[in-house]
Amino acid sequence: MSTVWQDLNHDTILQGLEEVLGQKLSNLLLKRNSYINRVYELEKHDPQERLIVKFYRPGRWTEAMILEEHKFLHDLAKAEVQVIPPLDINGRTLFNLKGIAFEIMPKKGGRALDEFNKDAWEELGRLLARIHLIGALHNQADRLIWRPGRATREHLKVLAEHDFLLSDFRNSFLTTVEKLIALADPLFEGQEYILIHGDCHKGNLLHRPGEGIYIVDFDDICVGPPAQDLWMLLPDVVEKSEQEIGWFLKGYQTFRPFDLKSLELVPYLRAMRIVHYAAWLAVQSKEPDFATHFPHAGNARYWNELIRELQEILYGERS
Repeated sequence: MSTVWQDLNHDTILQGLEEVLGQKLSNLLLKRNSYINRVYELEKHDPQERLIVKFYRPGRWTEAMILEEHKFLHDLAKAEVQVIPPLDINGRTLFNLKGIAFEIMPKKGGRALDEFNKDAWEELGRLLARIHLIGALHNQADRLIWRPGRATREHLKVLAEHDFLLSDFRNSFLTTVEKLIALADPLFEGQEYILIHGDCHKGNLLHRPGEGIYIVDFDDICVGPPAQDLWMLLPDVVEKSEQEIGWFLKGYQTFRPFDLKSLELVPYLRAMRIVHYAAWLAVQSKEPDFATHFPHAGNARYWNELIRELQEILYGERS
């Protein structure tokens, strides 16, 4: 993987982008923060417009999956939902440079959202409801089904393929996750399944003055219950976030209904997220700079705390 990424250098990126755009760029090439993919900021000569190029990590998504993400974004943009779709250049949104798929987006600045007030929660509710309206039209998407019996089992397969789960913790981890799947998966039966953002947290929200809140980074879109796009935004567990949920629902229900009973899934959605992240770390652990970015990932303390957290969800919900 590192060899593939090393092929992305200043000259090859600029040359590749100029060929796609059909125009010269300035020599500006700023690397943006992104560990999974490779993201750079560039600048056109005339007018001086900034662009963002994202190179997708090879092997993570198929071309069809990426194009599905692009279609979702363009459908959202057509409905005037505040997202940033990739540029359509001569009928194409996905390109290739030295075997690495990439997209080009216009740069849109803004500020991160650290805290939400009542108005922001209502705005988020309206924004996610409008995303889910379009997502409901994509419910047959070729993306991971976000329920324990499907997604979490896939993540267990990923962990089995990598030497990341320490042998001393293997039995305890697998036993706990299997019990969680057995307990939780039936609760997901009969839920509404639509195409959702899937990774909706504060880091993927951007406020643009005069325009409002934008949601970015649709890499992890999946077919799952709408509650998945709410729970990571909450300041605490559901029982201690009633005010925020009420504000959110006031905005959300302006456009579509929200099943309050689905909030019972939140502890299990959190457990799924924990296993998902462990699988993600397992894949990244082969990168040469992994230990620098994640110095404690995969050690005994990491697995001990992860298993304890999963067991608290498992036995806490059953008590």
